Amino acid sequence: MATRPVPTPSELPEPPEVSDLDVVVDGTDDLPPGMPPDDPTGTPPDDPEGAELTLGEHLNEIRQRLTVAVLTLVLTTVITLVFASTILDYLLEPGRQALPEFRPIYTELLGFIGAYIKISLMLGLAGAMPVIVYQIYAFIHPGLTGAERKWIMPIVALATVAFACGGAFAFFIGWPPALTFLLNFGQEIADPQVRINNYIDMLTRFVIWTGIIFELPLFLMGLGAIGLVTSRKLLGMWRWAIIGSFLLAALVTPSIDPVTQTFVAVPTMGLFVLGVALVRLVENRTVIPVIESDLDDDDPEGQPA
Repeated sequence: MATRPVPTPSELPEPPEVSDLDVVVDGTDDLPPGMPPDDPTGTPPDDPEGAELTLGEHLNEIRQRLTVAVLTLVLTTVITLVFASTILDYLLEPGRQALPEFRPIYTELLGFIGAYIKISLMLGLAGAMPVIVYQIYAFIHPGLTGAERKWIMPIVALATVAFACGGAFAFFIGWPPALTFLLNFGQEIADPQVRINNYIDMLTRFVIWTGIIFELPLFLMGLGAIGLVTSRKLLGMWRWAIIGSFLLAALVTPSIDPVTQTFVAVPTMGLFVLGVALVRLVENRTVIPVIESDLDDDDPEGQPA
């Protein structure tokens, strides 16, 4: 019977390194301090960011933030009430430039007071808007992802600047020629007697809607970011964009003359071009892919390629 030779110590294989062994650990060494090993959330129990609020706590937070927003609105409105006469006189200056003897009237006892308070409320709301936006952001902040928190404030800032630019454009560029046409048309037959409420209502509507139109590039960029439109498709709609610009101008401008409408339509077309450029920047990083025809034309069964 043959015997197997016994290997010498120098011929024995070296033991494997510890790093080469497949060791399964329970991962408790990487847990934050104070967190029990069986907590699957990875959040310490005393972490306020990870704690879920009850319905009552949510309602209490809403009440507190609404209180701050309302008090800020009241404060800014009271401040603007002090300067409302000066502001109202400044808003009437384009009418005096269009017609030197322009002087608005009011036919109701509360006509002037109504215009006075309306201007104060609108300017007070504009002054309180940063605080109101911050209160909304602070309330929804815990539910946002990191990417959403990164983009929401720049988007709000850009939207605010775009709206302000639109309002300034309406008052300084679009409003004077509209008044010149409206106050001088038919003057040889009748004298214009403009109610101050009517003047303020037309001016505020024109300013607000023009500010909304100036949000068009951001709106298109948002559609491009979620993959609903592409820059190529938008460029293919340039004829409709021109028609839509003049239709918007006809709806927004208080005057029916083509000169004033052109003053609004041309910048609107420029905003459309800017929106196409912004879509071009974000369309390759869409969150939702653009819906294209995913059927193969050569497949008689109509199955996806």
